[in-house]
Amino acid sequence: MDNTNGTEQFVKDYIEAWSTKDDATRKELIAKVYSNTADFYANEPGDGPVERHGIQEIYDNITQVNARLVQGKGLITERAGFAANHDALKVAWRMTTSDGNAAMTGMNLLLRNKEGKIVQDFIFIG
Repeated sequence: MDNTNGTEQFVKDYIEAWSTKDDATRKELIAKVYSNTADFYANEPGDGPVERHGIQEIYDNITQVNARLVQGKGLITERAGFAANHDALKVAWRMTTSDGNAAMTGMNLLLRNKEGKIVQDFIFIG
C-alpha cells in the first residue's frame, strides 16, 4: 500500500466501511481493510475508553456507530485528507448534516501490517 492511488482507494474503502448503510457492503469493506486480529481504540470526550478486539467486535462497533449517526441522525462521513508514513496512515474526516454543516470532526491513526490491512485503529474526535 505504498503507492498514492492504492492508499487513496484504501482510504475510500475505510471511510465507506463506516458510512455505508448496506450491511453486506459494510462487512465486505471491513474484511478488506482490517486484519482479523485488529484492535480499535477510542477515548471520546464525555465517554469512557473503548476497546474492540478482532474483526467481529470491530464490525459490531462500526455497525452500532453507523446505526446511531448515519442511519439515525442522517450524518454523512466525508474524507478530509490523509497522509501515509510507512505502515502508518492518518485519515482525517468530518461528519456533516444533509445541509453540509459539520456535526463532528476527527482523525484516525491506522497502523497496517505488511499486507496493508489495519492492525490497530486509534480514533481522535475533535
